[in-house]
Amino acid sequence: MTKLLAIKYAAFKEEMDSAFEDAQDITSLDVFDAFVSAFKNATNVLEEDKLRALIFNQFKNYGDFDKQMCEVAMSVSDIQQSTQNAINAIDNNDTDALKDASAQLNEYKQRISALEKEMNTDETTGAFNRKYLINHELDKNEQMKIDGVLMRLSINNFAQINKEHGHESGDIVLKFVSKLLQKSLKAVGIDLIRYMGVQFIALSKEAVSKKTEKIFQDTVDLVLSKKFKTHDGKILNIELQFDHKVFKKGEYFQEVYEEL
Repeated sequence: MTKLLAIKYAAFKEEMDSAFEDAQDITSLDVFDAFVSAFKNATNVLEEDKLRALIFNQFKNYGDFDKQMCEVAMSVSDIQQSTQNAINAIDNNDTDALKDASAQLNEYKQRISALEKEMNTDETTGAFNRKYLINHELDKNEQMKIDGVLMRLSINNFAQINKEHGHESGDIVLKFVSKLLQKSLKAVGIDLIRYMGVQFIALSKEAVSKKTEKIFQDTVDLVLSKKFKTHDGKILNIELQFDHKVFKKGEYFQEVYEEL
């Protein structure tokens, strides 16, 4: 195996500290992105896309680090075989074989759909994750696909909740806020995304932006009106912040987000 790319730990730590809070949940994708960014800043020898591909290839060659992607690859191979079986059945006018091939294709389609949903969903809250944002809500250059409004709801004292009442209480708050938003946003066809650990965002179409804004504001009001208690009866004080920013098609997501 080729020599692994390496940087000083201090450079990687600086990148992590600038991107994440101490009590924030991070994913393996977050760590990967931070390493790519830190390595680029430390060396500046490759464009980020090329560097990302190089580092990803080293991860891939290090072993079976992503079982899901292996399963997807196997499913695609199976689909190709089933498709060929269907073609052969049509050529041979074999109705039974054609039915079998069709059933196999439907099974593989469902399997891939389930895998894709799992990879695009935040495990703690059930909301979509950053991978979903990049792959479905933005174009290949991470630019906005439509005119609309970016909504963001932040739990400002999440780190304090975890510190004083434990991570279990913090997760309860995350799940509660997420479920409220998901249920209401579904009615207007908007997806909720957990972004940066303690933040939830949604990219609303212009036509329903007023309704979406009201959903976020109503959620803030509802959460603040409730009294949350821990397992030992202590009251949880939750601090929420709602921000929104109008954007135009073609604007870079990161630039819009930083203006919130």
